[in-house]
Amino acid sequence: MLKYSTYQSIYKDDNKVAAPERNSARIQMMIEKRRLQRLAMFSSLFRQIGFMKVALVLLLVISGFTVVGNVFAGSVPVLKQEKRVVVEPGDTLWSIALKNKPEDMRTAVYIEGIMKSNGLEGSRIKAGDVLTVPEY
Repeated sequence: MLKYSTYQSIYKDDNKVAAPERNSARIQMMIEKRRLQRLAMFSSLFRQIGFMKVALVLLLVISGFTVVGNVFAGSVPVLKQEKRVVVEPGDTLWSIALKNKPEDMRTAVYIEGIMKSNGLEGSRIKAGDVLTVPEY
């Protein structure tokens, strides 16, 4: 074997060159990690905004159905006109209501209409009074 060699390596055994490679790999990993964190943050933000949009649309649809339902459910027959009735001896609000109310209406509800249209607080009436009776 040769005791002395003229061989020289083309690679340097310098640690300074190897260290930046390790650090650059760490830096690349940190950059990638931060990029993934930002991406996750934006995707969760977009999901929240998407959820908010869907929730807002559902809220508007439900409130629209509620308003429409209340309008149609609470509708009362429209008054056509009022007719005047003179109270005769022996008449009561009940008897006047039975003579003048529509067939499909409850008598008690019609009596309330008579009382409201005449400003009566009780059911007391006397002969000679002129009552306005609503017509539906």
